[in-house]
Amino acid sequence: MTSWSRRLEAADRKPGLASRPAARDLLADATDAGVGEDAMAGLRALVAVARDREGFRQRVVVRGTHEGEPGDLTFEVAHVDGGAAVRNLGPLRSAATGGGAEPPADGEEDDGGHIVQILTDTLVETPDLVAVFSSVGHEAMWANDAFATVIPVRAEDKVWLVELLDEWSKGHYEVKVLPALVKYGRWRGRLTLMTGEGERHVSVVIVAHRDKRGEIEAVSMVARDTVDAPADDGAEDLEKARFAALVESASELIAVASPEGAITWASPAALRLMGRTEDDVEGFNALDLVHPDDRPESLLDLVRPDDQGVGVPVDVRLQVGDTTRHLEVIVTDLTENPVIGGIVLNARDITERVLSTQALAERAYTDALTGLPNRMRLLDRAAKALQDAPEAPLGVLILDLDRFESANELHGQEAGDEVLRQVADRLAAEVREPAVVARHSGDQFVVLVPGQGDRAELLRLANRLRTVVALPVAVGDASVEVTTSVGVLVGAGVDEPEQLLRDATRALAHAKDEGGDRVEVFTDELAAVASRRQTMEQHLRQALDNDGIDAHYQPIVDLASGDVVAAEALLRVHDSGGQLLNPAELIEAAESSGLMTRVGLSVLQATAEQLAAWSDVEGAPGEVSVNISPKQLADPDLPSRVGEVLRSAGVPPEKLLLEITESILISQHPTVDAAISYLRALGVRIGLDDFGAGKSSLGYLKRFPLDFVKIDRSLVAGLGVDEQDTAIVRATIELAQNLGLEVVAVGVETEEQREILELLGCQRAQGYLFAPPAPAGDLTTG
Repeated sequence: MTSWSRRLEAADRKPGLASRPAARDLLADATDAGVGEDAMAGLRALVAVARDREGFRQRVVVRGTHEGEPGDLTFEVAHVDGGAAVRNLGPLRSAATGGGAEPPADGEEDDGGHIVQILTDTLVETPDLVAVFSSVGHEAMWANDAFATVIPVRAEDKVWLVELLDEWSKGHYEVKVLPALVKYGRWRGRLTLMTGEGERHVSVVIVAHRDKRGEIEAVSMVARDTVDAPADDGAEDLEKARFAALVESASELIAVASPEGAITWASPAALRLMGRTEDDVEGFNALDLVHPDDRPESLLDLVRPDDQGVGVPVDVRLQVGDTTRHLEVIVTDLTENPVIGGIVLNARDITERVLSTQALAERAYTDALTGLPNRMRLLDRAAKALQDAPEAPLGVLILDLDRFESANELHGQEAGDEVLRQVADRLAAEVREPAVVARHSGDQFVVLVPGQGDRAELLRLANRLRTVVALPVAVGDASVEVTTSVGVLVGAGVDEPEQLLRDATRALAHAKDEGGDRVEVFTDELAAVASRRQTMEQHLRQALDNDGIDAHYQPIVDLASGDVVAAEALLRVHDSGGQLLNPAELIEAAESSGLMTRVGLSVLQATAEQLAAWSDVEGAPGEVSVNISPKQLADPDLPSRVGEVLRSAGVPPEKLLLEITESILISQHPTVDAAISYLRALGVRIGLDDFGAGKSSLGYLKRFPLDFVKIDRSLVAGLGVDEQDTAIVRATIELAQNLGLEVVAVGVETEEQREILELLGCQRAQGYLFAPPAPAGDLTTG
């Protein structure tokens, strides 16, 4: 082997490898063993591979000396943390002599060491020119004898592949070979090498070798003299003609221009894109076609080689007439190349790909049902409005269709979808730019009005939208009518779109609480309520996480005997200072935050445990009632959870009473009906709470499977004072008794009320006349 075998020493000095041992240090044992130069080159090549390839391990048999005697030696090259290791395993043991290095055990592979040696010997001896270069053609790492004989370089030189080429081949390597290596991992063609005897026309195969990260760590080249290369000076002309023929038929766009953009040459495909001919393209400025937002001051600004010296594609828009084309361009600076003498533009038209991507993105930001912008686009528009004009007002309207779920169930989902589509069309027709309407979620829509800070104008817009939504929607032969509630907000100086939507939603919730089909504006009072609710939510979360959910109990007495026969469990939570928090606000916070199910389950557990504790206490309540919210009852797991709580506490189901509101009965939801049936089958008794507080009908007592009814305190307060209230109470008690239902009067505060209830036949009552809600211990003391 010649001095080219020392090229590995140059590779050892690559950036990032300074701390690694040089190959000559790793191969000290091989040097001491007198390993020949050819075999040493093979070992160096294996060291270079092992350094960057985890799990690499190869054994190689080479000629050397052992204890002064020549023979075959086995070396092992392996990857270790931080680099490579080389180990001399000693002489190869033969059947005749014995001793030396042990051969592979049965079933153990030698990792192809013999094959590597055979291939190395073959490459060394082949008449073809073979060499290995680091990265994409940087320093030479290894070359065979044929290559080293032909290329006149010294051992101490650091030679790059491109430095061995003639000027035309250099340009060809930059423009064609490198992109092919990056994209396909190989290139086959013809180049001209500069040898000690002048130009040498060769047929070349160049292969890229990648590391475990997929980056090109080396390229290998095999070159062979071309059999049909002309002996005269026409060889270069022939190669150029072939290259020109390829360019003529190529679909890629190739052009050469000055740094200022003046075109000196363009391929036919590039000419067609620019709408020019060969006669009028020279001197034409390519930058004139570039979109103003993409236009650089110089083409040199688009030259962006990566760490391997390969150009990185740049996306550029061209304005050709009324059409915008998207190009992916690799720009290479070959102004110093005497053959090229300019900036090479190698481009692909990616317009179709870009348009397809944009269409996909548009679909991702568009609601499929209505065609309106969806929540993602809504937040994006709001964020842009806040960013472009942070101090300017931004009007926000959030609309929610009233009782849409009922209409959907009555007429079917297809009818519901048609209602949403027509409502969306009406809203879009009513809203004028720069305002935008979007579908927020379900049956909610949002309108953004940038720059609008006039509340009166926003209210007028909200009422116009209410009017168009209320128009009947024709669905087949049916006519569906829906109304809408609207929350209005004027936002200014707000950074987060989500905050705007939260505040507008609070105004919407207030409109819903007031009966719906109305407009409410977010005010400081609503902000205070929202802040208070958020504080309550924080207290609830802390209580849930720290077993801080408690219950107080209000006794329920038998009016005939005056004995305490039951109690009602009521939610109680204390703040960090021990102050009792408002129960009504706690319930609102639990409902709005989605914590009601967890809170309700905690109260159930506390109640069951208290019932178990009272089982052996004389005079303690034998039954306890607990309020169940609509969200709890809509949970299909509620019956099983109630059963588990009772079993865990050892409490008979009949001792637990669950109170539901009339809104649950009005909904007539199948899940709710099933839950009531399962609970009653379990043995738990179900009663109607707050009867008479809303649009209660005596018919509910007959239509639904109930065990008791609780008359609301508003009716009890009218006993003896309001004839209508007294009549309702009398009718309720009579109907309940006829149906076998127990009646409990709530909010009894005077002896007169108690006497009237007793005369009307009411069995049970609770209220401050008997005792206020108190801790469990107070019901059995004193």
